[in-house]
Amino acid sequence: MNREQRGVVQAVSVIAALLWVGLGLRFGWPVWLCIALVIATIVAPWLVIWRYRRWRAPKRVPPQPVEPAQRPEPPRTNERSVSGVSLRSAHPDYRFLFSGKVIWYAQPNAPGLPHADPGGLAVDLILAQAAQFVAEVAPDEGELARHRLTAALGAQRSDPAGQISAWASEVRLELPEADAERIRRLVDARKDAELWERARDHEREKRAYLADDVLKNPGSALVWWLARGDGDVDEAVRQIGNLRRLTAAAHDTRIPDPDFNAPHWIGPVPNGMHSFLLEEFEFNGSGMGASQHVLAAIEGLAAGEERAALSRRLAEVLAAHGHHELAELVRDRFDASDRQQLPDSEAS
Repeated sequence: MNREQRGVVQAVSVIAALLWVGLGLRFGWPVWLCIALVIATIVAPWLVIWRYRRWRAPKRVPPQPVEPAQRPEPPRTNERSVSGVSLRSAHPDYRFLFSGKVIWYAQPNAPGLPHADPGGLAVDLILAQAAQFVAEVAPDEGELARHRLTAALGAQRSDPAGQISAWASEVRLELPEADAERIRRLVDARKDAELWERARDHEREKRAYLADDVLKNPGSALVWWLARGDGDVDEAVRQIGNLRRLTAAAHDTRIPDPDFNAPHWIGPVPNGMHSFLLEEFEFNGSGMGASQHVLAAIEGLAAGEERAALSRRLAEVLAAHGHHELAELVRDRFDASDRQQLPDSEAS
C-alpha cells in the first residue's frame, strides 16, 4: 500500500467514527458504546490490511543446493614435430629454417567425412601460416621474427573445412650458418662503407676549405697563419714567402721545385744587433755595389734550375736579415728569368 492509499483509509475511518458519534448523540446511545464503535471503526481497517498483506506475502522456500555444472572433457590432442622446413624470407636468396611442434585435435562434429591424415592437415595449416609470416621478414631480423611467430602460431586455428583445430609450440626460426655469416659480413661492410664515406666527405670539405678559403690568395693565407699562431706578427712576416708559394701551388699557378737542402727555419736578427748595410761598401775598390756583386756571384756559381734554387735560398736569407729590396731584386732577376728559360731548355 502506498502513501496515497493509506491516506484514503485514514479519511474513511475518521468519517465513519464521526458518523457513529452523530448517531449516538441523535438516539441517546450510552457513551461506552459510542467509544467502542469509534475505536472499532478506526482499528478495523488496519487489521484487515495487515491480514491481507500476510495472505499475499509469498511463502519463502528454503534454497535448494545447486549442483555444479559438469565441464565437458577437453578433446584429446595429438602432436607432430616439424624440423628444418625451408621458408622463403623477404630476400629471395635467403631462406629460413622452421622447426617446432604442431599440436592438433579433431573437431567432434565436423561436417563431411573425416580427413585421412588429420596430422598432415594440421602441419600444412601451420606451415602455411608460418610461410605467409616469414615471407615479409628480412634475413637479419630472424631473432625478432621468431618471437613474433611464436605468439602468432600459439593461437588455435581451424582449417577451412572445419575438420581440425591446430596450433604450434617450441617454434624455432633460424638461418643456415653460411647465410648468417654472409649477413654479418654484409652488415660490417655497410658499416665500413658508411664510415669511409663520411671520412671522404670530411676530407673533401677540408680540402675545399683550404683551397677556396685559406689559400685563396696570399692575404687570406697570412690571416689564417696569424689566427693559428696567436697573433705572432714577426713569425707571420717570415712566413710570407712560404705562404705565397703555397697559395700558388694550391691553385696550380706555379709549382715550385722540391728543395731538400733548404733550411727549415731561419732565425731572426737578435735584438740590439743591426743588419749589415751591403750598399755602403765596395769589394776590392771595383766601384761595384753589394747588390751587383750578389747578382754576379749567383750568375757565376750556378745556372738553370740550380741557379733558381740558389737564388730562392739566398733571397730568404737576405729577407731574414732585413734586406727585403735586395731579396726581391734577386727573385725578380733569377727566379722569374729561369722559369721563362725552362720550357726552352726542355723543348730542346
